[in-house]
Amino acid sequence: MRASRVSAVVAVVAILAISLYSAYTINGVITSNAPTVAFTLGSAYRDVTYCNAQTLDLYVPTAAARPLPLAVFVHGGGFHSGDKADINPEFLNALASAGYAVASVNYQLAPLAKYPTQFEDVECALRFLHYNAQVYGINGSEMFAFGTSVGGEMVALAALIGSHSVFNVGPYLNESSSIVAGVDLFGPADLISCGCFSNVTTMVFGNNQTLMRLASPMNYIRQNAPPLLLIQGMNDSTVPMSQAVEFYNALAAAGDRTQLIMVQNMGHMFVQVGSNPIDPSLQQMAQDIVSFFGQYRSG
Repeated sequence: MRASRVSAVVAVVAILAISLYSAYTINGVITSNAPTVAFTLGSAYRDVTYCNAQTLDLYVPTAAARPLPLAVFVHGGGFHSGDKADINPEFLNALASAGYAVASVNYQLAPLAKYPTQFEDVECALRFLHYNAQVYGINGSEMFAFGTSVGGEMVALAALIGSHSVFNVGPYLNESSSIVAGVDLFGPADLISCGCFSNVTTMVFGNNQTLMRLASPMNYIRQNAPPLLLIQGMNDSTVPMSQAVEFYNALAAAGDRTQLIMVQNMGHMFVQVGSNPIDPSLQQMAQDIVSFFGQYRSG
């Protein structure tokens, strides 16, 4: 009887392991076949390999004076899904039309990659782009970033932590990973109080609260940090608006330059909630991002 029970337990564990691996494999197939983002304003360098065999897409507008400021997009997906192709075309085209090169980066995903691997990849992407700035006609001293959901969270971390930290590992260590300013679109500020993505905390953090604090921008607030624009849906049930409000208040209390845009009728990831359109619109949000970055352009 005992042997039968042991065999049953082993079988259940094996099934769970196979299911988890299959889910990861399916996700990998989906993301590897993500649709190509159309870009008609210049040249698109797709699947550029950077640190740890990750890839990024770089969009360089033609009708703009060199060297170009660069805006780096970091996708969301709870650290375990998403793709560089998730960049919103409204944001891409608004930035390119304003003379920005735009990079959209992939990073390693859970469950095979635990945190902080994801943020280490983002930091390495920033260093890689800084190192190769002249190759693409980019101004390495004018690097901005924006991201959605956990991508916004990692953009906020990049702004608050600065260029020299324990997260700077791998190649290009002599290059800067700092940004001039960032835009955090509905990213969690405190993963512990938020309770966001509770279904993946084991997959990503192993329920380790120390790691969750390391991933929370609220724990890095400091004076004279790069400016941060926060954009938050008022109907977001994944990352509640209290996260953005508390983060904004803490940044303002530290004397940092920050702005908060609350979007009516919007849930998580730009989802419209109710019959009324989101307000401000995606087009207006895109212009708000361009205007925010423009405040901090050199010269």
